[in-house]
Amino acid sequence: MATAHARAQTLGFPCSIQGVQLQAGTQIFLGLSNELVLCVLPEPQRIQGVPCATGLVHFHPDATLAQATLGKDHVERGIPFASGTLLSWNEDGTLGAALNSAQVFVGIAMPEQATVRFDEQGMLVSWSVYVIDEGVVIGGFPCEAVSIVTRYATGQVERLTLSDNVDVGPVTAMASTDLELHINGNVAVVTLGAKWVHEDIEFDVGTNLTFCPDGTLSVAILSGEHSHGDVTWPDAAQLYFDEAGKLTGFAASTWEVTRPALS
Repeated sequence: MATAHARAQTLGFPCSIQGVQLQAGTQIFLGLSNELVLCVLPEPQRIQGVPCATGLVHFHPDATLAQATLGKDHVERGIPFASGTLLSWNEDGTLGAALNSAQVFVGIAMPEQATVRFDEQGMLVSWSVYVIDEGVVIGGFPCEAVSIVTRYATGQVERLTLSDNVDVGPVTAMASTDLELHINGNVAVVTLGAKWVHEDIEFDVGTNLTFCPDGTLSVAILSGEHSHGDVTWPDAAQLYFDEAGKLTGFAASTWEVTRPALS
């Protein structure tokens, strides 16, 4: 949220910057256009109706709050949050909350340190938690230790890091890579842990695939140079498929992709 080359200064007296009233002793950081980027509060202060705790407060370019830690219990978008929660007003309109204590939202118990996301109307969108221990299985998938699992509001898995190769939908997903699922449970993004054939194209281990919600293939990013008929695609080329899963074209990547280990 901070910008490069921000200029810092400490206020010697109370000052209003872009309509934000700040107290003496506040350290402020200004961007290239003198916009308020962030500040460090010397003591708790209410900003734009939010009780901000001592410390960092981030702002969007229009000086609306972007991120702050609550100094008191607070209700935002009709949702009660406990003191110490780190709130983030995201550019896509969602509201993020990094919890410092266990809380319950819409009847779902969220553990301490969970990250929760709400839409503009205050409806739960998703939440993420760390998986610390080995051998944890969530939604039928083996999770890698010390990784993040994200769930939809329904409780279904949205994204996780696999600890083992696992068959999911029509493919085998690779261990130690992220698996993403659509809300209907179909595969969204996967890295192949075993070869897979589609439309007479044999995709190698390490190929990254993106599927539509209905299960049709949308994009494939190759894990190495690949020949198909009279055509040779370079490493990391992106193949594009239509609504029926038919190949429509490709684009060669001009940047290097870091590949996961294949063993």
